Parts: sequence; structure tokens; C-alpha cells
Amino acid sequence: MEIEKDPAPIVSSKKNKVKKIKVVIGMLIFVFVSVAGFFVYDNIRRQKIYESLNISFASNKEIEYGTDNYNPLELVKKLSGSIKSYTKNVDTLAVGKQQLVFEIAKDDVVKKVSVDVVVKDTKAPTIELKSGQVSIYAGDTYDVKSNIEKVTDVVDGDIPYSEAELENGPYYTVTTDLDNNKVGTYTVTVKASDANGNVNEATYNITVAAKPKPKVTVVKQTAKATSTYNGPASVDTSSVVNAAQSLIGSSYKHGGTNPSTGFDCSGFVQYIYSAVGKSISRTSRSQENDGVAVDKSNLQPGDIIIWAKRGSSTPSHSSIYVGDNTIVHAINSRKGVQQTNINSWESYGYNIDAIRRI
Repeated sequence: MEIEKDPAPIVSSKKNKVKKIKVVIGMLIFVFVSVAGFFVYDNIRRQKIYESLNISFASNKEIEYGTDNYNPLELVKKLSGSIKSYTKNVDTLAVGKQQLVFEIAKDDVVKKVSVDVVVKDTKAPTIELKSGQVSIYAGDTYDVKSNIEKVTDVVDGDIPYSEAELENGPYYTVTTDLDNNKVGTYTVTVKASDANGNVNEATYNITVAAKPKPKVTVVKQTAKATSTYNGPASVDTSSVVNAAQSLIGSSYKHGGTNPSTGFDCSGFVQYIYSAVGKSISRTSRSQENDGVAVDKSNLQPGDIIIWAKRGSSTPSHSSIYVGDNTIVHAINSRKGVQQTNINSWESYGYNIDAIRRI
């Protein structure tokens, strides 16, 4: 007699396997949902942080051409988060628009923000003149550029001269209606342009005076028959005075004619006039005949005073009158170039032998 096997254990085993599979699937679903939920949550979190990150900039985003060591952080007005990095190098010598990039961060979120800045050249060249007024005599030659001290740009440096305007700078030109042979007042215009087309102008006047006819009189202090003159000098006398006073303190050297080695008295006078574009003779004796004679009552700044030892009619010292009864002159090896009072110099035993206006 055969005994039938109970099928229940087999069915039960299958059910257990199905149950285990369901559990595993459930766990996988849970893990998947959890991971997916985390990523969704993290994305939402990061998005909120990203949206909260913000940077605002100053309204003025212009940079002056040639600015040294420009710091882009100066642009930042408001900031949420922190600046992780930014464009540090701005070419301030390149006129035009440039884009700067800032990276702002919070936690593990980074946001890039760009801003445009503009490099502009707003500063025109500088023109410096030695004087606003120059006087010459009819028939004299005069270089209109000689009254220009310098033409410069804050970035481009010294600007070169050009006979005509150029398409691109830097350059400067000089134009004038001057007629050296006709009495009158004329205007000289100096126009300068920098590398970026900024233009500046300056003007000065040249007065052309008729050459005087010398009047013969007797100069009391020298008892010599000579001509005296009451008109203007042929040079800018303020430049003569400024040049003379600028060398106060220079050393004395017998036979010296330049500030690097020193001056003697007549060498100093000759150097000052050469500095303002006039050539005169070298010694006190010869300088007594330079220019035109002037009476002491008509003494003006810029005039040359020639001195002689008291009791002598031989010129032995030269000086430049600078106003207020004072002279600038190279005295001796101990004192060098000084400004002294005329009366005090006379007390050293000197008399005025001649006054000459160049």
C-alpha cells in the first residue's frame, strides 16, 4: 500500500520564497525612493541656496584709463554669500568694455555672476607754457615753441611735436599768425592730442614792438656818454628772474659757465640769458655793451647791472636785477650764487658802472 506525500510543504516553501522576494523588492523600492527623495530634497536645497546667492555692483562701472593696481572688489556693493574667486586682472590700458566674472559661494553651492566694466580715457593732455605773454622787436626771429615748457599726458607721458595734425595721437601742434616784421599782438595756439583722441589747447600772445631809436644822454653814475632806453626787453623778463632765482645756492667757479661745475659772475649772467633763448657775451667788460643802456631810474627786473670797484671805471662784476632793489649774482668761492640787496653790495666798495637791457 503506497502512502501519498503531503503537498503542503512544497506550497509553503514557494510561498516563503515569494514572500522573501517581495520583502527584497520592498526594500529596494524603499532605498530607491529614499535615495530619489534625498536627491530631490538636495536639489531643492541647492536651488534655494543658489537663488539666495546674490551680488550687486556699484552703478558706476567706469575705470579711468591707465589706473594702477585696479581692484575689482571696489565694484561690489552688496553680497550674500562669500566671494570664492573673481577676475583680478583688468587691462586698464585697453579702452573699451571688459567682462569680469565673480564666483560667489555658500556651503557647497557656487554661482557665477558676470559684470561689464568700461575703461575710459577722460583726461586730456596737459600743456605748460613758460609765459602767457612774450615781447620781441620787429625784425627779431623767434621760435614759437621756445615758450612751451612741456606737453604731457598722465598715461602717455611726454607728447611729441608734429608740424601737422595726425590721424592718431599722441602729438601736439603749434599754429600762429605771427609776423615778426610787423608791429602788433599775435596769438600762438598749442593743440595737443593724446593716444585716445582727448584734445587740449593753450594760447599765449606775442607782442612785436618797434625797435627803439637810442637816445643819447649822460649816465651820472658812470659819467660816460651812452644811449639810454625806456622800452621793453626783447625777452620774457619773468623767465629771466625765475631762472636766476632757481640757481641761488649754486657754487662759484672762476671761468665757470654752467650749474654742474659752478659759475663766475659773468658766466652766470651769460648762462641765464642762454636759458631764455638769448646769446650774450662772456665777460663783464663785453656785457657792458650787450643790449641797450638803461638809466638807473628806469631799472626793471631782468636788467643786467655791471659793477666797477669804487674809484675805477673798469667793469669787474656782473649781476641780474630781480626787483625790490635786489640782485642775483655769483659772488665768490665762499658764497656762491646769492640774492643780495644793491645797497649792501655797494657797501662792499662797488659802484654801478652800467645797466643793460637785453
